[in-house]
Amino acid sequence: MGILPKSIVTVFVRHNTSCSHSRRGEFYRGCDCPKFLRYSRNGKQTRKAAKTRSWSVAEERAIEEQEALDRGEQPKPILIAVPQPTIADCIDTFISKKESKGISARRIKKFRFQLADFEKWMAARGKLFPASLTSTDLIDYRATWSGKWKVTTRQKAQQNIRGFLRTCCNENLNELLAALDKLVKTREDEERLAPKPFTEKEIKVLFAQIPKTFFGKPERAALATLLIKTMVATGLAIRDATQLRRKDVADGWLRIRRQKTGRRVVQHLDSALVKELLDGDGEYIFWDGKIEVTAAVTDWQDEIRLLMQEAKLWIPGNTTHRFRDTAVDFWLGAGWSMTEIAAALGDTVAVCEKHYADLASKRVEERLVKLPKRSWEQAARA
Repeated sequence: MGILPKSIVTVFVRHNTSCSHSRRGEFYRGCDCPKFLRYSRNGKQTRKAAKTRSWSVAEERAIEEQEALDRGEQPKPILIAVPQPTIADCIDTFISKKESKGISARRIKKFRFQLADFEKWMAARGKLFPASLTSTDLIDYRATWSGKWKVTTRQKAQQNIRGFLRTCCNENLNELLAALDKLVKTREDEERLAPKPFTEKEIKVLFAQIPKTFFGKPERAALATLLIKTMVATGLAIRDATQLRRKDVADGWLRIRRQKTGRRVVQHLDSALVKELLDGDGEYIFWDGKIEVTAAVTDWQDEIRLLMQEAKLWIPGNTTHRFRDTAVDFWLGAGWSMTEIAAALGDTVAVCEKHYADLASKRVEERLVKLPKRSWEQAARA
């Protein structure tokens, strides 16, 4: 009878369909996709969720699983008393991780403000530890937002708090995330977030402002100019534009899959724009590939927001998406159908019709005004 090989527990990642690092394989450490454990025992492979998105935490759980396997199939639990981190402790760790990724100081400030508000409110309620949080706590806390924050701030706060909870809650995580479900917009919110395309005059003002906002940074200014040209021409979302590769436009066609939806984007580009996009080295056009893509995206968002503010064209809560609105408005004016626009944007027709119905109606009215109309003036004179 031979000796059975030792079971070795390994960590691997299952990339989400929207993960930009999926091509790096199942052992890539740098993304936030769910981590899993895997080992073989008695000829049977076992896979189990590590219940974390952090590679380092998954490795710790792999060690625990390895020790359990080495002791036998059903090891006796070893209980070790360890200090339980408070919500405040977990926030410090969360912020430190964000800082290590190169997230901009402006975003870090927002994280600190929103999570400090969360921690203070929970402490007043007697909730000091992540494990003590309940769905009722989250629902009651979120109810305080409507009187002090606008919808975009509420949306971002919810996104940030959900991300924080994923790093420090285990047993109660699903319950807490379910409590922070989709926010309902008011009529005022809908009006403020409605599409607001730039006029041709405003686009010229924006380009004229670039050398002033990026003073002393000629290379960044040139890149910002090209980025805005690209988004206005194609309607690309900022994350897709940041990750645009030269090979994605090499034949004069834009061919990518959207990071958000996974849907294909296909457009035939202006030859002059293609020439500018291909002028340069490196795989990516607007990202050096060295820092985390999320950090690169937030850097561009912060710089473009500042540009719009200094050009007196900024609308709170509506920054780079206005370039997408501008592209759609131009296409509607040129007579494109919603089916064609959906294909160009990488969205469904239903989403485009819902979001751009008012723009489409306005463009239809403009065309109707130009149609010939029967006049009774000459008949009356006769």
